[in-house]
Amino acid sequence: MRSILILSLLTTLSLFGCGAGDTETDLTPPATTDPATDEGPSNMMGAMMGGGEHDMGLNTDITMTEEIAAAWRGAIIQVAGPEGEPQRYDLPFGEAVALGDTGMKATALVFVPDFVMGEDGITTRSADAINPALRLLVTEEGKPDYEGWLFAAMPEIHPFPHETYSILLADGLPSE
Repeated sequence: MRSILILSLLTTLSLFGCGAGDTETDLTPPATTDPATDEGPSNMMGAMMGGGEHDMGLNTDITMTEEIAAAWRGAIIQVAGPEGEPQRYDLPFGEAVALGDTGMKATALVFVPDFVMGEDGITTRSADAINPALRLLVTEEGKPDYEGWLFAAMPEIHPFPHETYSILLADGLPSE
């Protein structure tokens, strides 16, 4: 049932395109690891949306105008564990940030303020954080690296797969 829901969402997203801006930048992160460490739906989808063309024919290249890309310098995530209050962390692009005493580090790769996926790949409809999405990398010693998407409006679509901690996208980190 969950796989059908995810495929339905991707089909719906692929039907809605968006006009391209004057200058576009390819923001597809380079493949660093194999994010599919098991056969669960969230890991399969995380691997599928890594960037480029995939077996299912989805184009997941990421493009945005330089102006929109420059409006954001990272993202804000919220990390929750079994006890205590959730903690918020600012993640500047490309900087590995230690997530408290969790033993994990997170790196913001790409922030898409108004995520839309169409035939031409992934882009944004505007510079406003209407449907924000974050492509992030999480490392933890002794475990495979995780690279995937977080969606602020729909955290259940690509949840961070961890037995103890959850990571949610709280907001974008605007350029100052």
